[in-house]
Amino acid sequence: MASAPAQSARHSVLWLVTPLGLLAAFGLPLAVRLPAASDEWLLQHPQAGPAFLSAGIPGVLNVLAIFSVFAALVALAGFAAGFTRRPWALGFIRKCLIVVAAWVFVFLYAVLAATGVISDRSVLIDDAPVDTVRLFYWRWDLCWPAAMVFLWAVGLYIYSWRRHVIEIFRPPPPEPVLGDQVVENLRTHGKDPRYRRSLLQSFGYHIAIIILLPWLLQLSGCVEPYRVPKGSGNPVVALVKIVKPKPKEKKKKYLVNPNSPISFYIPQLDDSDVQQKVDEMTQLTYVANASRVVGKMGAGGGKKGGWPDGMDKAVVRFIRLEYSGRGWDDGMDSLTRADVNFLTAFRRMTGFKVAAQGESHPISSLKKYPKGFAPPFVYITGDGSINVAESDVKILRDYLQDGGMLFADCGSPQWHTAFRSFIGRVLPGNPLLTIADDDPIFQAPFTFANGAPPLWHHGGRRALGVKYKNRWVVFYHPGDINDAWKTGHSGLDPRLADGAIEMGVNIVYYSFTHYLELTRKYRK
Repeated sequence: MASAPAQSARHSVLWLVTPLGLLAAFGLPLAVRLPAASDEWLLQHPQAGPAFLSAGIPGVLNVLAIFSVFAALVALAGFAAGFTRRPWALGFIRKCLIVVAAWVFVFLYAVLAATGVISDRSVLIDDAPVDTVRLFYWRWDLCWPAAMVFLWAVGLYIYSWRRHVIEIFRPPPPEPVLGDQVVENLRTHGKDPRYRRSLLQSFGYHIAIIILLPWLLQLSGCVEPYRVPKGSGNPVVALVKIVKPKPKEKKKKYLVNPNSPISFYIPQLDDSDVQQKVDEMTQLTYVANASRVVGKMGAGGGKKGGWPDGMDKAVVRFIRLEYSGRGWDDGMDSLTRADVNFLTAFRRMTGFKVAAQGESHPISSLKKYPKGFAPPFVYITGDGSINVAESDVKILRDYLQDGGMLFADCGSPQWHTAFRSFIGRVLPGNPLLTIADDDPIFQAPFTFANGAPPLWHHGGRRALGVKYKNRWVVFYHPGDINDAWKTGHSGLDPRLADGAIEMGVNIVYYSFTHYLELTRKYRK
């Protein structure tokens, strides 16, 4: 049986070198794969390639890859050296820890340089610019593991200077050793307790602000409560006139001989299906005059606009849902600006203050909003599959049943199929229904005599919805209304694009009004 001193020495060696072995085991495969991973990322985001090349980022990444492999091999050598217990081994282990700490600085420099180029040159990532908030969390996700490695290396370096560790490898010096002095000063606050205490407090505050606070915010999914404009308004903002074609008399057909197989009748354009399609488009031409405003949008019968149950200093926000699937962020980029264009038009039509940018949240964020201050509606679109975890499905179900509304916008026939399946999971037993043309959702603030403008028909010609307790909790537009909001309207006639904006305003009005009525008790 090994003696107690021998077991203690073995434990001390394991405490010292095992982290080096773990770093080598996990770090070496990652270091070897780093060049391929960076190339793969550039293939997925080709917009960043020219900016990286001109700023010399590929060279920085190559240096990082080489140094990463070197640091992992050094850590492996330090792990092996610890078990020799030779006099030189302890000094070698300390040098290995210094190399690991140096690697952290090289890694942080590479991350800051690459992300800085993306931010400074306004490179679009996933068709959207990287704002300061996204940049911060991006850097945080990349840097916090490296920062933990650095703190671990510093702690082990101090540990290697403690007397009981030195004794394992060689006779310790007679005078007090550095590691014991540092540990003792931390424990007793040193010779000057006031100075030592203030130093530790300052260090603790910096760690809390720089590391712990962002981590907690990210963990909790901190959200800003949604506020609906307070006031008193009128549901009628403008009257919309439907221009319908006049019925045309059919032209007579003249035959030389009724029994002759030869007809001298020349078909007219009015007799073809082309004219029928033109007539359908004419029926969907909305002539709206923004000057014909009857008060401002809201409820309560006033003329200043807003809702009696609203909140002061409110800003109307447009929030879309993030999920695993193609096209969820379509229109959020700085070129097409669908979300921003809608908010701008909403401000022009209603006079309410609006957010400067659209927002996107994961579905899980919906449960973070205080009761009565959740978004009255959230928007979802896409053009592929919809991959959502069951936990998020429940969160969305609870949000809808508690007063929220899902504004769904079909971006492709594939998404139409995916959405029908998805909403069946969210609200089982509540099928998608055709919304009647005379439904209140089509009557205020703008009147749509023929229902929602169908636009591109990805999911049919009629708007669908899901009702829960006599309220539409899902409004499903089948024709990619988001495309009509984009800069240039995706080639759509501007008059139909105006109708698409007005349909969005109706959704906002409907969701705001019903949400405030259902959640009034939470704001008392």
